[in-house]
Amino acid sequence: MSLKTISAPQAPGSEDAHQIDAVQHAEVERMAVILRQFGDGVPFEPYRYEMIIRDHLSRSAEAMLAAGRALIVARESLAHGDWMPFIERIGLEESLARRMMQAAYKFCDDKTVKLVQAAGNKSKLFELLVLDDDEIQELTDGGTVAGLEIDDIKRKGVRELRAALRDALEEKKASEKLLADKNEKIDALQTNLEKTKNRIAAGTVEEQTIEATNDVAGICLRLMADIMTPMRESISRLLELQPGAGAVVTGHIAQIQQALDEVSTEFLLGQVVANTPDWAQE
Repeated sequence: MSLKTISAPQAPGSEDAHQIDAVQHAEVERMAVILRQFGDGVPFEPYRYEMIIRDHLSRSAEAMLAAGRALIVARESLAHGDWMPFIERIGLEESLARRMMQAAYKFCDDKTVKLVQAAGNKSKLFELLVLDDDEIQELTDGGTVAGLEIDDIKRKGVRELRAALRDALEEKKASEKLLADKNEKIDALQTNLEKTKNRIAAGTVEEQTIEATNDVAGICLRLMADIMTPMRESISRLLELQPGAGAVVTGHIAQIQQALDEVSTEFLLGQVVANTPDWAQE
């Protein structure tokens, strides 16, 4: 006789408690990642982070990024509704705080140190936010983006840098739009082609027969046109230059005739006989 294991009944609400514990555990892990990547190794405390951010705001691009990292920690740590009062006490507008956090996130990699140093100040660093990750990587590797190298970023003023980057951005948008328009036209042609195929496939047998007959007639007419005009002109010119070339021409014509005979044999069309007009029969 087999023994069945009887599990103890769960207390009411225990499943909800487990879900709450799971959510809290995930939140703790998320905050650990934030502090590890953007924090200074010390647990978050609002007043201390206000002082850190104020101190960094008055300095260089590197300091602005440090302030942006501190803002990320504060934004993720503060309770709902505490964020706006926090940045107001520092004297920051919400849009500027958001740009600082974006810059800290974009330029948090050690590989971007050279680019940050070349920018030198937060105004030029903000202009570089229009670059995507591949373009930032290209610049830090010594390449050229928008006609600019790292030395150009260091040398140019904010206005010159903004103009160069925005011109490149507009050109990139125009190229992407042109490519999108081409793809849209190709998609439209493909869609129309599929519709035509479906319409033909869904047509009656009579409609499909008419279409196939027209296809055969069109091919035959094109072949006849090639024979009647360009072929005659070429043969005439060859025989004028070399009257004894008749055998060569006959061989080519025989190949054409053989190809036509093969088509007739393949489809059991029988021997092709020219129609004799009534007056000739009489």
